[in-house]
This record gives sequence, structure tokens and C-alpha cells, in this order.
Amino acid sequence: MGLSDFFARVADQQRPEGMLDSALQASLAAVAPVYATGAYLNRMAHDLGLVRREVLPATVFSVGNITLGGTGKTPFCLWLTDWLREQGRQPGILTRGYGREDERRLLIVHDGRRLRATTRQAGDEPILLARTLGDVPVVACADRIRGGRYALRKFKKLDTLVLDDGFQHHALARQADIVLVDSTVSLRSLRLFPRGSLREAPPTLSRAHLVVLTRWQQAEQPRSILREVRRFAPAVPVARAKLEITGAHRLANGEDIPLEELRGRSAYLAAGVANPRSVRQSALEIGMKLTGARRLPDHATYTRRSVVRLENTRRKRKAEFLVVTEKDAVKLEELGDLPESIVALRARVAPLEEKDARIMHRVLKARLEAGVVRGYLR
Repeated sequence: MGLSDFFARVADQQRPEGMLDSALQASLAAVAPVYATGAYLNRMAHDLGLVRREVLPATVFSVGNITLGGTGKTPFCLWLTDWLREQGRQPGILTRGYGREDERRLLIVHDGRRLRATTRQAGDEPILLARTLGDVPVVACADRIRGGRYALRKFKKLDTLVLDDGFQHHALARQADIVLVDSTVSLRSLRLFPRGSLREAPPTLSRAHLVVLTRWQQAEQPRSILREVRRFAPAVPVARAKLEITGAHRLANGEDIPLEELRGRSAYLAAGVANPRSVRQSALEIGMKLTGARRLPDHATYTRRSVVRLENTRRKRKAEFLVVTEKDAVKLEELGDLPESIVALRARVAPLEEKDARIMHRVLKARLEAGVVRGYLR
């Protein structure tokens, strides 16, 4: 069992499976207040001006969350970037690139014309963003200020930066803080890191300009989550969003597969994402018949040996397809010579209803207007 699987077993409200789990949960619970205090002091130091907050000469929109992944940030960054282009903006993306070989290295993932990095160099999410958007510069660097300065020098036409996973990155000023909350998970059930998956306590949602409740259609009690968010952040606009499967493709040759052709077909699911339950539910929603599923660590690394193991399991489970996510696909496709059974599902975020779209558009347009002369604040 990997470290992420072990953490998932003991984090939040999971029942301990023995003395070791109980001891570990107690130890992590003792450390959590220290982590929370450090995060609070860091935030306050910037809010009070004790530590300088950098203002870049561009509009900066941050997309983040208060948990350790699993809220749909990558699909939302795709939606937001497309929306910005519809508004006549010239966006670029700043990302850390979790899981890459050197997160401190400044790297051009995409220069607006072609892909210039691999998943090992850039991480899976930056590659997915770059390949999907096609003509948007993507820069990876743990130091987002350094990355932002470089992007604006290198790509002269940029006037807007999308800060991927930036809610806790207080050193960089931004015109909009968009925070995603997974509607399938109650905030009350979560605990602070490292005892649980919360990066910050739920009341910090009040710092956001917009809260987006993702996976609304997959939640058992979405209105309960909505009430929680409104209690923690009563003055913040809240919009609902759905995560839907919009297509699929075969990794061996890139062939698009109509979703109708997958309905009723058997599949074994392998998902290296933070919320594999959502992927499973999405596969069921499009009518696939799952014969089993394998939960892989988030940002899992694939090798030819691991592909062979998954293929063997697929055959044992008598499944026609081995289904993966787009995030898994960008790493698998770099291996080449893949079995024709492997199919990737394409997931996209969209406002749940027209009223949710109006809320998003109203808030985002207001935040665009909050900057003067390529993003300098009023």
C-alpha cells in the first residue's frame, strides 16, 4: 500500500483498523494545530502588510480549494481559461506542477504554439491543461511570482494569468479568488492536515470572491453542503457546477469513441486521482458496466510493467475496456505502444443551470473590472 493510500485510510473520519492506525491518528491530530497556526500566521503576515504581497502587471485569477485536491481544479481551469478568451482576454496559466522531478525549476510547459515538456518534467495536470487548450502559454514553477514575471516578459500579449491551486499562495496579489468545494463531501467530516485533508479551516472560505460547488449532480446531500458553505461564508456568492463526461478516446491511436458506443459495455476502472469515487460514478452515469476498480495514488506514475498488471486484471475481471482518466492518459500515452483496450474519459466542468452561469459571469466580470492598466488594483 502506497503512502497516499495509507493517508486516505487514516485521514478525516476514517475508523482506525488497529492500534497502529489509532496511534497514527492521535499523533497527526497533535500536529494539526501547529500546521494550522503556521498557515494562519503566514496569511495574517501578508494581510497586515508585514510581508510584501507582489502585484504583477496583469489580472490574476486564482483557482483553489481548502482541501488536498479532488475538487475539479483542472477542469475548472479549462472552463475559466476558455471563458476569459471569450471575453477577449489573452490568458496564460501559472502552475506548480505537483509530482514533477523538480518543482522549483521554472519551466515553459507550452509556449502557445507547441508542447515543450513531458509529464516527468512538468507534472500530469500542466500537460493536460497545455494539450487541451492548445494555444495558451503554461508556465510551471513553485515560486508563482517568479513564474508570473517570466511569463509576462516572455509572452508579451498576456494580460491575464490563471493561478492554478493558488488560494493558499498569499505572496501574490490577485483580482479574484475562486474556491472550489466538492459537493460530495461534507466539510464537517473533514479535519485539518495532517490529521485530515483540510488545508485551512472552512471559515477561510469567507476570503473568496466566488465559491463553486462542484460535482453537484453526484452529491447525496448537496443542499446540506450549500448550507455549510453559506454559514462559513455568508457574504460570498455561491454557484453550482456539474462535472460531466463529454467524450472518450482510445489511447493506442487517439481515436475518438462516441459515448453511445460505451453504454452497456464492460470496463475495469483505474484512476490515479484524488477523488476516484467521482470517476466511478461518472462511468456509471454514461452507462458503462464496471467489473471492478483500482484506486491508484493521485499523480500516479505508470510504467510498462504497471500497464501489463492492469491489463491482466482487466482480463481476469472479463472487462472489454480498461478505463482511465485524462490525467492518467497523458502519462500513459508517453509510454507508447499501448493496448487497444485502454480508453480515457474526458471530464469537463460547466455551470449546473443558467442561474449558476449568471452568478459566475457576474462575479468574474466584476473582478476583471477590478484591475486597472493590465491588472493594477484600484
